[in-house]
Amino acid sequence: MLPVRQALLAMYANSGRYVTPLRLVTAGGVDALPNSSHSPVYSDALSVRLVIEHKVTKGNIPMKKTLLATSALAFIAAQASAVDVELYGQVNKGLFGYSDGRDSNVVVIDNALSSTRFGLKGAQSLDNGLTASVLFEGEMASNPSNDFTQASVAGSTGTATTPANTSASFNERQARVGLSGSFGGVYLGQQSTAIDGVLTQDLVGAQDVMTADYARIGGGLRLRNTSGGLSSVTINSLTSGIAQSRTDSVRYDSPIFAGFQARASIAQGGDTEGAVFYDGAAGDFKLKGAAGVRFNNDSTTAASTADREYAASVSAAHTSGLGATLGYTMQDVSTRDAEGWYTKVGYAWDAFEVAADYGVNDHFGNALPSENGLKAYGLGGQYNMGNGVSVAGLYRQYDSNVTGTSGQNIDLYGVNMRVKF
Repeated sequence: MLPVRQALLAMYANSGRYVTPLRLVTAGGVDALPNSSHSPVYSDALSVRLVIEHKVTKGNIPMKKTLLATSALAFIAAQASAVDVELYGQVNKGLFGYSDGRDSNVVVIDNALSSTRFGLKGAQSLDNGLTASVLFEGEMASNPSNDFTQASVAGSTGTATTPANTSASFNERQARVGLSGSFGGVYLGQQSTAIDGVLTQDLVGAQDVMTADYARIGGGLRLRNTSGGLSSVTINSLTSGIAQSRTDSVRYDSPIFAGFQARASIAQGGDTEGAVFYDGAAGDFKLKGAAGVRFNNDSTTAASTADREYAASVSAAHTSGLGATLGYTMQDVSTRDAEGWYTKVGYAWDAFEVAADYGVNDHFGNALPSENGLKAYGLGGQYNMGNGVSVAGLYRQYDSNVTGTSGQNIDLYGVNMRVKF
């Protein structure tokens, strides 16, 4: 907040006019403000009136005018009541190659595991003991790593010369307000729902390129059919897609008790979610975990959509640098149940991290044959350079089994760099 004198001088001083010392008019009388940068700050717009006296020469006749600093006072009051916000963000880009047995190519991607973004966040303590908060976050992602796919020539049977990609666009990731206190917090707007992040609780390294949400890199790649052409089946369609969840909703977060926190949300359209998160330690181990469920609103979903979806993950890291993560997800569909498992092990020392993971998914994809499956194998490494800068590398193989496709593996490999600010 600016001192009164500084704010007024900034607004009223201009060439050709000499501003005389300021006067503060209050209920108790008139006081002159000292000619000092340490003038007191007044923010009560109801009890304070500021007056500027200055001399203006009009022709040869000196004139004296008194200006009520109403606009300045409004400016100062606004400074006193505004919520302080913090600017943050990151740029997260990668260079990846892929091979599907017929087409090999290289793409520049925006890492959809944690996309390029910027945001403003802030909180303000109120007189009634509550805390008001605001979060606005935008996303500018060109060629997201879960969207790019093979392009084709010669009737979808030849080798592509340019991968199909997505141009950059600005998207609203989050825009919400909230009130919190001893009861917890209530949040309203476009935001993470209760189950967001439940599947990806992870203390093992190389998280820039390797988590349980592994289809976020290469998920748009399509399987080849038996004749060698591109089918409509993507890697994304063979996974649950529940790891990230943001929509217009109302969410409640409980206070944290002994490391546990409960969350519940209801989205526009009626889908409801509940989850429990844990963050703590035991002896030489640091522990994280979560479990959640989503109830899809039957009145707004097709019969083949899951009535309920479940997700859970747990991760542990030892002071020696060793760590392990386990994840599970399931969809309860009237025609069949789909489920997926994920496991990851790793080691970290100094600023370096290495990890290996394995994921398996069965029967996901409403429009796909009931007998379909996907296995994913990965090796990754990461170097944390400090000050929010990290570089990482990944090799991943997708091994699919879907009726009507060739079953050819897809290999994915590349490097990534993330810079936070």
